Amino acid sequence: MINFNEIFRQKPFLMENKDKNKWYLNNLKKLTIYHYKNCLEYKKFIDRLFNNFEKSKTIDQLPYMHTNIFKKYNLKSNSNSKISATLSSSGTTSKTKSKVFLDKTTSLYQSRALSIIFGNILKDKYKIFFVDNINSVDSKAEFSARTAAIKGFYQFIKDPEYILDENNNLNLRPLQNFLDQNPNEIFIIFGFTSIIWNFLIQQLSKKENFNSNNGFVIHGGGWKKLKQQSVSREKFNLLIEKSLGIKKIYSYYGMVEQTGSVFLECEYGFYHSSIFSDIIIRNKELKLAPINQKGIIQVMSLLPVSYPGHNILTEDIGILHGVDDCKCGRKGKYFSVLGRVEGTEMRGCSDAY
Repeated sequence: MINFNEIFRQKPFLMENKDKNKWYLNNLKKLTIYHYKNCLEYKKFIDRLFNNFEKSKTIDQLPYMHTNIFKKYNLKSNSNSKISATLSSSGTTSKTKSKVFLDKTTSLYQSRALSIIFGNILKDKYKIFFVDNINSVDSKAEFSARTAAIKGFYQFIKDPEYILDENNNLNLRPLQNFLDQNPNEIFIIFGFTSIIWNFLIQQLSKKENFNSNNGFVIHGGGWKKLKQQSVSREKFNLLIEKSLGIKKIYSYYGMVEQTGSVFLECEYGFYHSSIFSDIIIRNKELKLAPINQKGIIQVMSLLPVSYPGHNILTEDIGILHGVDDCKCGRKGKYFSVLGRVEGTEMRGCSDAY
């Protein structure tokens, strides 16, 4: 099995791709073998579609599954007695849910990875304002990706505040009071992209615009809805800066099937793979696409142990822009997400609204 202690000792964005290739292949192969031996449904799937995967020389040769398989099968690589929580995500046009089964070990790995990745930009525990209502966080064994993201951020914060009431009406008094008393202190506004847009930015009145401050906005999910409204990243960021006085704005790309190993956006607007994750782009024939050619995004993670969610073909279209040479200084692959494969069901973490 993978040596997770070794993985968590690594800096998240410092390993060059030439060193990561062999290292990541070795670990991802070990994880694939583990799930092959411990999940019967996964074994049947792999035996049907892939041959001699243990002889794979590159990560693109390893077995992968389409994300929709998590809607059709309950995939577990652990006995039911070890499963502590079920993470679910549903689409806007279907009641079919993807289900991901977590044990305590996988939950811990995902939480630690999230802490390390966002620790790249957050160096301490800060006051946080969730653009959500407190009812989004519950103690049920089955919970949504939105709940998981909020709970995941509790490790970075002190004194959390929710700036939507139970009817999702905006209440900015806690934020205003904080800024009045702590004008120079760092704080975080966190939420899903479409919720921040619809329930915060669009609801702000002119009299509620804030002065320049030391806040961060961290957001993810929901871009597909905003693109339908012709809201670009540039427009989104510009209105946040204009209305909230915040210049440090970071998006992340992730999915319920690989919670924890998110792809963090850099200052130049590109998503970056970390030590925990990797990405490849496949063309229409599912062959490896070259740099700067758009195709289907395939994401990999070393964190899923209780379920075989380590190597997934998504429904998203993206472009790999380069390797090791982003202007931000982070090593590894960096990419953009363009949208969804035409004709696929829209799904998302923020569609509860």
